[in-house]
Amino acid sequence: MSQALYEVTVNALLDRDRPLTPEEWDAAAARVGAARAPLLLAELDDAGLLSADLLPVAVRAAWDGADRPDERLHPDRWAELFVDAGLPGPR
Repeated sequence: MSQALYEVTVNALLDRDRPLTPEEWDAAAARVGAARAPLLLAELDDAGLLSADLLPVAVRAAWDGADRPDERLHPDRWAELFVDAGLPGPR
């Protein structure tokens, strides 16, 4: 996926006025691809678009799906996401 298509996808999601459904998260993550799903996760979390129910699912999916997830997001950001999602650390 090109950077431009990633940005279009993210901007479309950021324009919404409600949290994503699990199906919308799955579709968005699939569209941006596993390598960029951690970035998508962080941006949507920062925007408050992931509900408390969806956050653990999205965190786990983004972590598990990314090759070298620590290179996709800083380890401190991962730690924050795991804590916010109520999940044990990624390792």
